[in-house]
Amino acid sequence: MTPPRTAPPSPVQRSTPSAHPPSTPDRVADAIGRAILTRRFTVGQRLIEADLTRDLGVSRSTVREAFRILASSGVVELTPHRGAVIRSLTRSDAEGLLGVLEVLTGLSARLAAANIGIGTNAKRFEAAARKLVEAQTPAQLERILDERANYYRVMFDIADNAELSRVMPHTRAHLFRAQFHGVMTTADLRAMVAEYRGITVAILEGDPAKAEARARRHIRKTGERTLPRMSAFTLS
Repeated sequence: MTPPRTAPPSPVQRSTPSAHPPSTPDRVADAIGRAILTRRFTVGQRLIEADLTRDLGVSRSTVREAFRILASSGVVELTPHRGAVIRSLTRSDAEGLLGVLEVLTGLSARLAAANIGIGTNAKRFEAAARKLVEAQTPAQLERILDERANYYRVMFDIADNAELSRVMPHTRAHLFRAQFHGVMTTADLRAMVAEYRGITVAILEGDPAKAEARARRHIRKTGERTLPRMSAFTLS
C-alpha cells in the first residue's frame, strides 16, 4: 500500500492556550496528534513540514523538534529523504499500549469518581458523557469515536493528577483509535456505548472502585474487539 504524499486539505488547528502552556514543540506535537485522531492525517502519510509551519505559525525547527517528540513516542517514523511518516501500530505495539491504557485509564476513572462531588465536576462530566452514552442511531454511533476524546479529556481533568496526565500516552492512543476507526462494526459501537454508560454511572455515583473496574474492563474489551483484526489492517 503506497502512503499518500500530500498533506490533507484541512489545516491543522492550533492548540488552545492554557494557564501553564507546554513548550511550542509539545503543542505542535499535540496538534498533530489531534489531527491524527480526527483523521486529517492517516496511517502511512508523510507529514509536510512546510504545510505545518504555515498552518501552525511556527518555525521549521519547531516542527522538526515536534517530529522528534512524536518519533520518540512511537507515533511517527523518521526516514531519510521522506521526513516524518505516521506509523502503523503492529499487534505487539497495540498489546503493549492497551496494557498501559488499562492501568492509567482505570486510575483516571478512580480519581474522577473520588473528585466528582467537588465544585461543578459532576455537571461537567455529565455534559461530556451525554452524547456518548445516549448514542443510538447509526449517525450518533459513528460520532462516538470522536466524542470519546472529549469524554476522556474531562475525565482526566476531573481526576486532577498532573503526573497521570504527563505519563498518559495520549497521542499514541489517538493513533490506535484512528487506525481502527473504519473497522468498528455497529455491534462494536453499541458495546462501547454500554461500557461508557457503566463507567459514567460509577463515576457519577462517586464509587472509585467500581469506576476503575469498569474502565479497565472497557480497555480489555477494546483489545478483544481490535487485536484479532490487526493482521488485516496493519501496513507492512
